[in-house]
Amino acid sequence: MVPQVPYIDLHTHRNYPIKERAILSVKNIALNHAEEITETDCSIGLHPWYIDGTSELALALMKGGLKQAQVLAIGECGLDKNIAIPLIQQLQVFDRQVQLAQVYRKPLIIHCVRAFQEIVSCLKKVNFNEAVVFHGYRKNWTLARQLIDQGYYLSIGGHCLNGSQDELLENISLSQLFLETDTDTTVEITTLYQYVARIRSIELEELKRALYQNYKKVFNK
Repeated sequence: MVPQVPYIDLHTHRNYPIKERAILSVKNIALNHAEEITETDCSIGLHPWYIDGTSELALALMKGGLKQAQVLAIGECGLDKNIAIPLIQQLQVFDRQVQLAQVYRKPLIIHCVRAFQEIVSCLKKVNFNEAVVFHGYRKNWTLARQLIDQGYYLSIGGHCLNGSQDELLENISLSQLFLETDTDTTVEITTLYQYVARIRSIELEELKRALYQNYKKVFNK
């Protein structure tokens, strides 16, 4: 029997069963928000929303966590111009996580709100050469094209079901696409795959194979 190609939920807060193989997920753990590393595959990061005076402690926890096999990536981390925390403070914490990602050779899962230029500048400044995924991408195809031209990946969530990102989904190379549920408890990852396959006019299994290859490439599986 040919093994079933799994669905990939690139960024989620759900607790999928540990032995579930039909769906491979990367659970998001915010170390600066009292969240602990799980036994399942996960990413660990300092979320910009929760940056405070405990960042050094959280970064120390991150260094230890990055040695654990189930920790696949650093994130979500990044910059958010819609919050009160000063951007300079966010940048300092983000830079430290980029440095750790370089040392431990881990991909980055990025949270970005109105700060794409600053994030790309940070990554270029250090010649970051691990995989970079902008999660929960909601912007237009014009900006998306600029990001994928840099070799970055985009992960799309349940918001796409309203048709707002059909142009992006029609045009992006499947080799740079992921899908995710994030905090949305109303949408299943299978629903997102079905929607994108319909938009692309391709078979569901073709989409599953493409995103599974991305997963293996990004996380060295």
